[in-house]
Amino acid sequence: MSKYFKASEFRRCSPACSIEQMSDRFLALMDEVRERAGIPLVINSAYRSRSWEIAHGRSGNSAHTKGLALDIRCNTSANRWRIVSAALSCGLRRIGIGKTYVHLDADESLPQNVIWDYYD
Repeated sequence: MSKYFKASEFRRCSPACSIEQMSDRFLALMDEVRERAGIPLVINSAYRSRSWEIAHGRSGNSAHTKGLALDIRCNTSANRWRIVSAALSCGLRRIGIGKTYVHLDADESLPQNVIWDYYD
């Protein structure tokens, strides 16, 4: 299914999920991002059910609920640059920046050409 991502990585996510819950097309795109970034992409979060999202105060309509998003661990500005640059070069148009992760998603039903932050 994926060149770089293994099923075990998805079981370690928070919340745990399975690689089968992810879009195959999205995982192929994430493989390309990984290739271009030139660094491992460690997954913090991937698929999340609508009920999990709502129970945690979210809208329940995120790209995570469709298997179209990953939160990638990122603790340095240099790696943040590599990930964001690779994502943009692969055509991703939805990116979120957190202190310790980068959110990448390919949900075309949500606003495009946006970069936001999670800093509070």
